[in-house]
Amino acid sequence: MRKTFFLFFVGIAPLLAESPFGFGLKAGVPLNDALSADPSAAISYVEHTHRYVIGPFVEVRLPARFSVEVDALYRSYDYRQTLVGTSASVSPGAWEFPVLARKALLGGPVQPYIEGGVALSHLSVSDVIELNHRNNYGIVLGAGVSLHLGLFRIAPELRYNGWAFKDFDSPTGSLQSNRNQAAVLVGISF
Repeated sequence: MRKTFFLFFVGIAPLLAESPFGFGLKAGVPLNDALSADPSAAISYVEHTHRYVIGPFVEVRLPARFSVEVDALYRSYDYRQTLVGTSASVSPGAWEFPVLARKALLGGPVQPYIEGGVALSHLSVSDVIELNHRNNYGIVLGAGVSLHLGLFRIAPELRYNGWAFKDFDSPTGSLQSNRNQAAVLVGISF
């Protein structure tokens, strides 16, 4: 069974390497917090950004070192509201769907690239008073290096998201979403 799988994998590897389609997994860490909180306000908030971003992606490789990529990335964070003797905690999860155009700057096995596009996001959270927008959109800009290692491609990158709206904004202003977010991601694809 192992030998059959190995032979199949070795036999299909050249076909996957030359395919105009790719798929894989991206994982990384956000470089800044998703929320800004003021713990000294009358109604105080404490926020915590979980330090991971993860999800699948697909890409279509086009001529002239261009490609189009679509991601489905998940990130989560939480915040706690404290008001004289009471405490309430909220843990939203955010799904982000960037659609990016990518241009490799050089050919060969090491390809620096730039990318840009748009993203949609959706928060999976119950209605809370601080919630302004469950759905959001924005721009995405990034740069990285794609390393072609036979069948695999490994691509570390730095990515910026600029969101149109603040998803969260408390009535007192002591909790707000950061509209500018950055992350370091690594994609592994076939």
